[in-house]
Amino acid sequence: MAIQIESKRLLIEERNRIAEELHDRVSQHLFGIIYAIHSMTCGWKDLTDQQKLEQLKEIQQAASTASGELRATIHSLSSSKGGNDSWIGLVRSHLANQAKLSGVNIAFSAAQTVGQLALNLQKALYRIILEGVGNAIRHGASQCVNIELTVKQGAVRLTIEDDGRGFDVRAKTVKTGSGSGFGLSNMRALAVSLGGTFDIESKIGSGTRILIWLPLADIAGVSEGTTQTTKSG
Repeated sequence: MAIQIESKRLLIEERNRIAEELHDRVSQHLFGIIYAIHSMTCGWKDLTDQQKLEQLKEIQQAASTASGELRATIHSLSSSKGGNDSWIGLVRSHLANQAKLSGVNIAFSAAQTVGQLALNLQKALYRIILEGVGNAIRHGASQCVNIELTVKQGAVRLTIEDDGRGFDVRAKTVKTGSGSGFGLSNMRALAVSLGGTFDIESKIGSGTRILIWLPLADIAGVSEGTTQTTKSG
């Protein structure tokens, strides 16, 4: 009983942490909107009609993004019925929202047993999935992104594959410690810190594929299970 209570407490704390992170993102969008409106007001007389229209479209997009992220967060955190698989629902909600806002086709499949993963693995996989998909959309100009989570041979396997523009992995320089965000180097470091591996395959014009293995040495009773697939876009 005590273990169940502690597990629920940790889950609630994790939900709150995720909510705070997404709230920060919403705040950034709102700040951008306020700044853009202020700039337009100050320079309204000097702007052409076309420039006004373009800036209004950018403001509209920022407002839509902020609203979408807020709705997804509220829905996933308030409608969750508890249980260890609620983080999977949070991932699905976020990906569905991303697909709607970006127009990108996002497919997500996860084995049922993935919902039983330890909290540290849930947190790591959640962060990696969000960053990987975000990179595919923002930098890869992808039209389709496929994410798959499975449990095999005592490890959880995550693949993120897109059909974007790709890049030269050998020539890619990832800056660290520069406040540039949660990039590829941090994704790799997070996987390695949990005893896992991080591999990336990409070629200019041929998309990108990220493959991560995280061991389940600390997890008891987690085995392979059926896979549930959702598709958004």
